[in-house]
Amino acid sequence: MYGSEYNKVTDKIIEGLKDICGEDYVIHDKDSMESYTHDELSTAEVKGEYPEVIVKPDSTEKISQVMKLANEKKIPVTPIGGKTGLTGGMIPVYGGIGLLLERLNKKIEVDEDNLMVEVDAGVTMNELYEAVEKKGLTLPIHPTTGDSQVGGTIAANAGGEATLKHGVMRDYVKGLEVVLPNGEILKLGGKLLKNNTGYSLLHLLIGSEGTLATITKAILRLYPSSEESKFIIVPFDSGQNAIKTVSDMMKKGIMPVGIEYLEKETITHGQKKVNENWPTEIGEATLMILVSGENEDEILEQAQKIMLICQERGAGEAFLATKRQEMEKIMKIREGIAEVIQEGNVTGHRSGDLVVPPSKIPELIDKAKKIFNESKLEGTFYAFGHAGDGNVHIEGKLPEEGVDWNEVKKVRDKWIQEAIDLGGDITGEHGIGLIKKPELRKFKSKEELRLMEGIKKLFDPNNILNPGKIVPEDEEIERRYIKI
Repeated sequence: MYGSEYNKVTDKIIEGLKDICGEDYVIHDKDSMESYTHDELSTAEVKGEYPEVIVKPDSTEKISQVMKLANEKKIPVTPIGGKTGLTGGMIPVYGGIGLLLERLNKKIEVDEDNLMVEVDAGVTMNELYEAVEKKGLTLPIHPTTGDSQVGGTIAANAGGEATLKHGVMRDYVKGLEVVLPNGEILKLGGKLLKNNTGYSLLHLLIGSEGTLATITKAILRLYPSSEESKFIIVPFDSGQNAIKTVSDMMKKGIMPVGIEYLEKETITHGQKKVNENWPTEIGEATLMILVSGENEDEILEQAQKIMLICQERGAGEAFLATKRQEMEKIMKIREGIAEVIQEGNVTGHRSGDLVVPPSKIPELIDKAKKIFNESKLEGTFYAFGHAGDGNVHIEGKLPEEGVDWNEVKKVRDKWIQEAIDLGGDITGEHGIGLIKKPELRKFKSKEELRLMEGIKKLFDPNNILNPGKIVPEDEEIERRYIKI
């Protein structure tokens, strides 16, 4: 077990941390650390853990000093950003130091000539959007929550509702400043549109979930801000027709910002949760299409083309949300769906973030529903996803008591295997973190795992940075913290 190799945080180390960060920014009172024991992952899925001490440095140099001290003393360090993750990626499973980045939030420097922004890792995405939009610019990617911090969003390679048209975070990161586990500061990339210099360490760190280095600053590419957005809601009599419509759109060069796939029962539960009515009849499947344009005329022209394609696939009457209140009501119901699923026991985010080729979404959902219904589990099956990029969220809402968690594990494994058999993979957007480590070993080849573990060891020989996540294996820790 790796935990036996680590040392405890002593009073002497705490004094050293105070010398680096200042006495007010070193917290070791347990009652003050509870919120740093978990992210937004359901508490039914993973047991939280307390760090031994929390530090809040406000500069890259101070983070470097913290890491040098931790590396020398073999103290585990867990970077903690906005705590908006869904895989337990910021839970300090070996105790040690919780490294908060919230005070690293001073710099948002917009370069209008190069259409770039240099930003501190602790700045929230909402703060970043506000700053760049004041300059008439935009960062097109919009992760689900604006409370996430820039560094964490990059470390997770977050996507969001606009992935179909605008891609994921990786597509906008041009430069990074990072602190390695040994405390060395590394600057990668810059305000460059092309850079083909050796192996791309920059892209290796994007999506590495804080296990290889701590991101302290980023340079992101911006674009002129000129687009407005509207929703089109289109009901269909079958999931197959809904997904085929997505393919039809793209073949004709129509690229919406994003497309959500929702099934009838899923929408119904969302309506009940927030006491609002869906704006159309509820078909067996529904597409929630986000379109954008420089003005309302352009949006209407695109919407008309989309609705015509939908009609050719037998869609019901579509609804175009042109008013802010209409869009807000749609999003309220969509958020209600997520709230319903996360109340009480669920089959878990370990299975609820699969990705397949977009055309395979209905097939995966049909097979997953059949597996759930034929299992020994009681509850309600939910499915929805990003139709354009194949990212499917599958969950089973379970009773409050009497759940057979071994049966849950069997069902989840079958769901994952179905996704892989359809040409998909374990996760589309949430990442591995802590809770998907067993599935990573189960469904990835030994050679892939060997390379991943080799990369981790090269960056972090003492395994002190965010240990217990992705790799290497530690079955005792996983048994202790992963509850289901």
